[in-house]
Amino acid sequence: MKVFCTGATGFVGAHSALALLAAGHELELLVRNELAARDWFEARGRHIGRCVTIDIRDQAALRQAMAGCDAVFHAAAAVSLDPRRAREMYDTNVGGTNAVLGAACEVGIRNLLYVSSVMVFFHPGAPRVDESTPLADVREPYSRSKRQSEVVAREFQRRGVPLQITYPAGVVGPDDPNLSAANRGLASCVGKALPRTTTGFQLVDVRDLAHAHVWLLEHPPAVDFEDSRYIVGGRFYPWDDLRQRLQTVLGRHIFSPRVSPRVMRAMGAVADGAKKLVPFDTQVSAEAMAINTQWPPADSSRFVARSGLHFRSGEETFSDTIHWMVGAGHIPRKKAGRLVAHTVSDIERHDAP
Repeated sequence: MKVFCTGATGFVGAHSALALLAAGHELELLVRNELAARDWFEARGRHIGRCVTIDIRDQAALRQAMAGCDAVFHAAAAVSLDPRRAREMYDTNVGGTNAVLGAACEVGIRNLLYVSSVMVFFHPGAPRVDESTPLADVREPYSRSKRQSEVVAREFQRRGVPLQITYPAGVVGPDDPNLSAANRGLASCVGKALPRTTTGFQLVDVRDLAHAHVWLLEHPPAVDFEDSRYIVGGRFYPWDDLRQRLQTVLGRHIFSPRVSPRVMRAMGAVADGAKKLVPFDTQVSAEAMAINTQWPPADSSRFVARSGLHFRSGEETFSDTIHWMVGAGHIPRKKAGRLVAHTVSDIERHDAP
C-alpha cells in the first residue's frame, strides 16, 4: 500500500510513518524540509521513496501529489502556545485538513485516516469521555483549531467519505523529534517536581499509537463512516499512582508536593493574562491547569474491541522514555535513578575481560 503522509516529522507522525515502513508499506511524505526528513528516517534505517514540499493548504498541488496513492494519513498540525500565532494555526490546521481530505476525495482515495486529539472532548470534571461525548468548548488557539478541524473531518464523514479519526491522549515515548508537550511534562515530573492534585494524567505510548494507525489503515471501513472514530487513550494514572509508579521505575523518591487545584487554575489564569502583555513560552495556562486538575478519563474500549490491540504497561513506557530523555539531555543523569545505574553496570559487564 502506498500512503501519502503529512506530519511525518512530528512525534506522532514520525513514529506512525516508521511503523508503516516496518509493515512493508511505501510512503510519500509532505514535509517542510526534505533533507532533514530523509536524514531522520535514514538514521533509523528507513528510506523514503518520495517527499514533496508543497503548501498543505494548496488543494490542487495536493491532488497532484496524491495521484497513485492508496491511502492518506493526515497528522500534520501547527502547535504553539503563542497567541500571536493563532491565525497561522487556524489556517494551517483547519485549512490544511480541509485541503488534504478534499484532495484525497477528488483523487478517489478510499482509505483516509486523520489524527485529531482527545482534547476535543475535554469537559472539565466529567466522570469519563468517549466517542459519543459532545465536542468541547476549548479556549486556547491550538485547541480551538483542532476542534474546528474535527468539525471539518466529521463533515467529510457525514458526506460518505471513508475517513477514520483517532483521538490520542497525551503522547509519551522515546525518540521524540521535538519533545512534545506530554514528554515535556514527564521530563518535568522526573527532573523537577510532580505536583499532586485532583484527577490525573492520561497517556498513550507513541509506539502503541503508531501500531493503532497501521492497523486502521490496513482495515479501512466499508460502511458506518461516522462510527469510525476511535479514542486511543492508553492508560489513565491518578497523580498519586503516577508518583508511585515513577518512583518504582526510578528506585528513588520524587519531589511531589500536594497542590490545591484552585491554586493551579489561578496560576494558569495569571499566566494567560501576563502573556497578553508580554508573550512568552510556558506550559502554564488556564487550559493546561484545568487539564491537570479536571481531566476526565478517556475510554478507549471502542478501539480495543475492534482491533484486539492492547496498550503496553506504563512501566515499560516510562523506562524506555526516561532512558531516551537522559541520553538526549532532557533529564539529568542523576535524576534517572537506577535506570542509569543499570545501564552503566550493563556496559561495564559487557566491557569486562
